Amino acid sequence: MQHKFSLAFLTVKDIRPIEMIRVAAETGYDCVGLRLLPAGPDGPYSILNDRSEQRNVLSALSDTGIQVADAEVVRIGKSFNLEILLPFFEVCSYLGAKHVLVVGDDPDRTRLIDNYGVFLAKAAEFDLSGDLEFMPWTAVKTATEGLEILNAVNSSNAGLLVDALHWDRSDGSIDALKHIPDSLVNYIQLCDARRLVNPTTDQLLHTARSGRLLPGLGDIDLTGMIAALPKGKVYSVEVPRDAESIRLSPRQRAEEALVCAQSVVNSSARACAID
Repeated sequence: MQHKFSLAFLTVKDIRPIEMIRVAAETGYDCVGLRLLPAGPDGPYSILNDRSEQRNVLSALSDTGIQVADAEVVRIGKSFNLEILLPFFEVCSYLGAKHVLVVGDDPDRTRLIDNYGVFLAKAAEFDLSGDLEFMPWTAVKTATEGLEILNAVNSSNAGLLVDALHWDRSDGSIDALKHIPDSLVNYIQLCDARRLVNPTTDQLLHTARSGRLLPGLGDIDLTGMIAALPKGKVYSVEVPRDAESIRLSPRQRAEEALVCAQSVVNSSARACAID
């Protein structure tokens, strides 16, 4: 099986989208993930409102053959407002994005499900999926919780995004992954990390945003995770390494991350074939 790989924003967060696309093409990726909206204290991102930049990015995509796999980040909290997301939807559609990364930040589960459903209905008008990413510091902490929400919203363009780091930091349940239907997985995020015992929220956030490891160089059971998840999906390589950014160029970081991700995915495929 030919696997597809996407260069995630965080892996080369220090360069602009047009350069990111060129780096992805030069190093062998099939797709990129673009950040249009802040995930935390980062941003704002000019591509959301700069028409000239949007045209240049579209031209770079056309020239290189790189596609936009996903766009980030929509947070659904208690003050969720669909109207302010309309420019985001329009840019996603213009650039040909397929999926939107969604974070569930509302502790009121009923309201979260309702607003997620509203978001998905609008996303469908732009041919976008809304992929809910569970993270241990948010209102949706585990794969099981995420699947419960997707079952409740019951929308054809809903997706569950499994990030190796967040899966490992939540409960690391292989069994939970096996219960996720193929139709609910659009892409999978790969990275690695050292084992942490009772990490604080600050430690979780620092690792997620700045200190991940190349796939295969940490303690996460990536082989087991990949084997438990549906096959034929895009692997988004998300490896922010702030410490290495000083000595390694974005191109070098992207290339190293891809080589390691390919090795882990291929190893998992061989292990499954033997079993």
